[in-house]
Amino acid sequence: MKKLFKGSLLLVVCGLILFTTFAQAKPDCANVKGTGNTTAIAQGVFQGTANFGQNQTAMVTTFLLGAPTVTEDGTLHATTSHTFDFGNGDSITTLDRAVLSPTDTPGLYNLNTRATITGGTGNYANACSSLSIHGTINLISGQVDWRFTGRVCDCG
Repeated sequence: MKKLFKGSLLLVVCGLILFTTFAQAKPDCANVKGTGNTTAIAQGVFQGTANFGQNQTAMVTTFLLGAPTVTEDGTLHATTSHTFDFGNGDSITTLDRAVLSPTDTPGLYNLNTRATITGGTGNYANACSSLSIHGTINLISGQVDWRFTGRVCDCG
């Protein structure tokens, strides 16, 4: 009985050590926030810049992936993708779910997007996590002004 207790205790301790090791193995993450501005350059394509703070600027290209779905109240649901190009081979790519809510101004919509980071290149080759993007989009002028918060993690 004493051997069974010691053996069980040893298994429990080993299991706790393994669990603790895996529970502590978290990806390396950085909180990010900033602002961006893009303009329509072609049907479903927007380009501009994003400021990530600490003087880090990225060129941004946004693609509309298919036609938006329109709800009864005029809200648009769209799938988009962003590429944030920091230069020198460093970039982050996202796959997004965007909701564009109409305002009282014709063509002007409030923009709320959940941008899931799907990867990148260079220093961001193993990037993951997500960004929350909020702002406005004018579908008449093609102007988009936005701000974002989130985390960029190295999940490699």
